[in-house]
Amino acid sequence: MIQTYYHKEMSPNECIGYSMSPQKPKMFMDLIQELGYANYFPIKDDWSPFSIEEFLIAHHKSYVDAFFHGTQPLASSNGFEWSIELASSVCYTNASLYHAIRDSFLMDWVTFSPTSGFHHAKPKSGSAFCTFSGQVIASVKLYRELDLKGVYIDLDGHFGNSIEDSKSFVLDVIQAIPYNINPGGRHDSYLRDAKQQFESVMEDIDKNKIHYIVFCSGADSLIDDDLGGSLSIEEWLHLKQWMYQKLVPYDKDLKKFPTTISLFGGYRKDHYRSVLDAHLMDLLLCLKIRFGIDVPYVSEYRKKG
Repeated sequence: MIQTYYHKEMSPNECIGYSMSPQKPKMFMDLIQELGYANYFPIKDDWSPFSIEEFLIAHHKSYVDAFFHGTQPLASSNGFEWSIELASSVCYTNASLYHAIRDSFLMDWVTFSPTSGFHHAKPKSGSAFCTFSGQVIASVKLYRELDLKGVYIDLDGHFGNSIEDSKSFVLDVIQAIPYNINPGGRHDSYLRDAKQQFESVMEDIDKNKIHYIVFCSGADSLIDDDLGGSLSIEEWLHLKQWMYQKLVPYDKDLKKFPTTISLFGGYRKDHYRSVLDAHLMDLLLCLKIRFGIDVPYVSEYRKKG
């Protein structure tokens, strides 16, 4: 079963902006409940939200203070109308990712953080629906606490700049995150690039240089998405299947190679259920390949055109 790091406080009741991402944790977990799949994704909620001080790992104090006090323009540099609920929610979403990754290593398991809103944030501001650099904070904390090094497979439709932008501000992010993979191209060229880079990761896993892997499974890399478009849903799922199968040899009996899955982007004004559907098919694919659990599901994904 894929242990899921969720608190209801991860989603504000209301958030004004183009993106549905702040509501995605609740929407996705509600879908799992509705379908009767909750037993496959047991919730772990005995963890605490981040303190304000923890955001200083990856961000200037001036930005952190401005955001949590609602001081404009920085408080809305993420593209959302600021609210106390939104400010509170990011303390939970960022902590979810950290605890999911940490426990994947400590328990040798596959974990799930139903989160997004990280990979465009900058040290001095938010950007493009992202408030804080959750990946940087999580991995730098784990490097400092446990000397762990991890990989991000960023399959979101837009380049995840937060890790690169943080390198001059958080010097040990280079050691904490040796790989930040953002495949380029479309269709076959995207698949080739992703697989070639993933093979390099496998080589370093063999050398015990990589301790965990995080899949940033953005659905906006799908050609049906409003803001992205690199892969068909079939290509997207093929790539995830290929990657999960590559990790199977590292799974030993009841222990799995430390793996975390996160949601990241996805924008469909015509049929948002397709975004959630893609994420669900991805997780069910992981269950099938890594755990041998084949969950019956009839997809409601709609292709455009």
